[in-house]
Amino acid sequence: MELRAFFEKYPDESTCIEEFKNKRLENGLVCKKCNHNEHSFRSIDLKFQCKKCGSRLSLRSGTVMENSNLPIRHWMICIELITLSKRKISILKIQYLLGHKRYEPIWLMVQKIRLVMRQRDEKYHLRAYSEFDSEFLEKIDNFIIQRKKTLKENAKK
Repeated sequence: MELRAFFEKYPDESTCIEEFKNKRLENGLVCKKCNHNEHSFRSIDLKFQCKKCGSRLSLRSGTVMENSNLPIRHWMICIELITLSKRKISILKIQYLLGHKRYEPIWLMVQKIRLVMRQRDEKYHLRAYSEFDSEFLEKIDNFIIQRKKTLKENAKK
């Protein structure tokens, strides 16, 4: 997703919370006390409440965002920036883009995201390493088109 499309899809914190809530429910949520899997969502305090025993589970608990006071939108923007960039993006740049005053919470957030991404990458092993540059592929396509035109012109002569 392009960054522009991201901001159109998630214009504010409430839409980010709603999306994150839906993803948590989609992946399955199990009560820690009674192992029941049906929950209702309390938007007042952003917690899921078990329909069987009534225990509450935070929206962020069990995720990389656990124990963080940063807005969920900051997390989603940071994840999007990290996954969109071909190279590593600096934490100072992310701090500036988010408009956050303190460096430490942004540093911790980025470290947690990188750790989770590294753990996920370790699950998948590629047989060969390949990297594609979209600009390079466009140049090859343009070269092939130009080459075909030249061959057609030479064939007509």
